[in-house]
Amino acid sequence: MKRLGRGALQHGFSLIEVLVAMALAAITLLGLAVVQARSLSYQVDTESRRTATMMISQFRERVSANQQGYGQALADAAGYSQALDADQAVTVPACANANACNPTTEVPAILVAQWFLELQRQLPAAVAQLAPEVAGTSQAMRVSVGWLEPNANAVSPDGACAAIESVADNPSYRCVTIVLFPG
Repeated sequence: MKRLGRGALQHGFSLIEVLVAMALAAITLLGLAVVQARSLSYQVDTESRRTATMMISQFRERVSANQQGYGQALADAAGYSQALDADQAVTVPACANANACNPTTEVPAILVAQWFLELQRQLPAAVAQLAPEVAGTSQAMRVSVGWLEPNANAVSPDGACAAIESVADNPSYRCVTIVLFPG
């Protein structure tokens, strides 16, 4: 058997080299996992924001269909000026006359209740605020929709949530506010 002397060449890797290579691979994989998790969080937030914007667009279409009662319903607290709090029970009212609903009182209440139910179904811990853009006018409506973003790392609340009193100071909520001009 040949013995390796001081000047002999060694073949293969030493245990230290293998451990260093494994440590580098582990650090790289951990970095990739962090990037993947962050990407997923952004994707969820983007999807929620898209859903909220789509829901506001659907609400605009519903309101536009009730042109006869829009102005009065926006000024009326029981009409389009309403709020939805997280986990609020929503009941869709029925019309007093089954053949014809009142366009200024009953139709808005039904439209809002149905929309609130859909918001609750589509967004986690959904909140909303419907109000005239300028108090006392019936031309424009401000619609704010918020949802719970459980992975939010914000240190301050989302400025778009200022219109929704129940979550205005909650950094875990994300919101979208849009001014509508139905018609």
